[in-house]
Amino acid sequence: MKLKSFKNRFNLLDCTLRDGGYYNNWDFSLSLIKFYIKEISKTNINYIELGFRFLKKNYLMGLTAYTDDKLVNSLNIPKNLNLGVMINASELINNKENSLKYLKKLFPKRNSKIKFVRFACHFNEVFQLKECFNWLEIENIDVFVNIMQISEIEDINISKICKFLKTKKIRAIYLADSLGSLKIKEFSKIITKFKTYWKGDLGLHAHNNLNLALKNSIFAINNHFKWIDCTILGMGRGPGNLKTEEIIKSYHPRDLQLINKIKNKYFIDLHKNFKWGSNKYYALAAKYKIHPTYIQEMLSDKRYKKENYLQIINNLKNIESTKYNINKLFFPNATYLSKGKGEWLPAKDLKLKKILIIGPGKSVERNKEKIEKFIFKNNLFVISVNTSLGISENLINLRAICHPHRIISDVNLHNKSRVNMVMPLSMMPIKLKNLFNIENKFIFDFGLRLNNKKKLLINKNYCNIPSPLAIIYAISVAISGQAKAIYLAGFDGYKKNDPSTDETNFLLKKIISRYNKNPKIKTLTSTNYKIPLFKI
Repeated sequence: MKLKSFKNRFNLLDCTLRDGGYYNNWDFSLSLIKFYIKEISKTNINYIELGFRFLKKNYLMGLTAYTDDKLVNSLNIPKNLNLGVMINASELINNKENSLKYLKKLFPKRNSKIKFVRFACHFNEVFQLKECFNWLEIENIDVFVNIMQISEIEDINISKICKFLKTKKIRAIYLADSLGSLKIKEFSKIITKFKTYWKGDLGLHAHNNLNLALKNSIFAINNHFKWIDCTILGMGRGPGNLKTEEIIKSYHPRDLQLINKIKNKYFIDLHKNFKWGSNKYYALAAKYKIHPTYIQEMLSDKRYKKENYLQIINNLKNIESTKYNINKLFFPNATYLSKGKGEWLPAKDLKLKKILIIGPGKSVERNKEKIEKFIFKNNLFVISVNTSLGISENLINLRAICHPHRIISDVNLHNKSRVNMVMPLSMMPIKLKNLFNIENKFIFDFGLRLNNKKKLLINKNYCNIPSPLAIIYAISVAISGQAKAIYLAGFDGYKKNDPSTDETNFLLKKIISRYNKNPKIKTLTSTNYKIPLFKI
């Protein structure tokens, strides 16, 4: 599809450092940010969405997660460039106090260098931002309203949104193809419905699940959309977005060299590391209306095996998964009616025992003889996570498993083994429980609750953690069991800059600060995690 005419003038809004942050936790270096701004300013792109302004602070997130005044004021902003930020409407309205109070916290100083704010909204959230729209108008900051999951919106809600926003000073309504499922025929109908009630500017934020981001964007331009989002190399959540270099090639080819300069200096290496982009799994997500973050998490998580991807997607298509909920990814069939409490009290069997937890790292095999001698000498109770081995199986007392999809992928190995197991049995669906042969072993039920608030709590028969990391689950069993000492081996860690390392370190730090007075947690083998080494 080609642009009909350059008379259909439109603005490109590059949101690389905002949408791309879903892959690197918005941890873009200051040198990258400055170079990006300098080079973009030489092109016909006059609008940059520099990042989010999240309310809640998380030390794992980088500069463009908050895009605060300190960052913005440190930048040399050319006069032709308008910097903006995105704010999640849910962060403002899901608080006890009114949304305007929280918005003002994000803009503590008057005369901000931020020229526009884009609110990411589900349709029902738009109406709760009335005071925010009014205040930003007074502050002379342009407002864009980004309606998410536009493919799922009903006609009556389009009418309500447009009629409400007519009474506000809104620069544009953005239609976000959050699920990446929009095709031209459906998109055309949605455009017609919006234009029936809205005479102002429209914008498009396209996702590339089906490789339609460019086609849909050009279709939008030909239908007089005035705002089009793009990102360098398409860097963005899930399969990514419209590539800046692709649309610029049609819109203003003379700028392509400048965009490629940015791409080659920083973003090719980022792409090699994070591997965003469309593939068959994102295409299936679009087909089944599954939120792309599920697929992104699945593909980036080393705990999942490739042969399980289709099974996970099949689970997700059978539940409500248009909105991202971390618990559904880990336990897509669980109802949580059990509240995560287990039947087994580890303290009955593990109290005052010295426990060794074995992980999957190669360091165990390299130190096999030393570790086995240490086990015999200290009469250790050995817990192996998942199918980790490295030492003689007859030395393993218990296998700890907490991730349903690892359970599914490893079930045949577990059924052949006579080693007892511990897992969150009572909260698992019947189908998962029935996979196991319990004639040759006993399965202990230690509960697991999942939360999305980075909480960690270890109780007598369950643990409450943000995600089902086997190392954290196994340590929780040992601490709940009132172990005398806890040793680790084989937790070598992920590669440098892997987000899984940050997550594990974050939880280990919480465990050590809260529970490490007794027992002490030490590692027998070298590791990338922040755990003290015990030489054997």
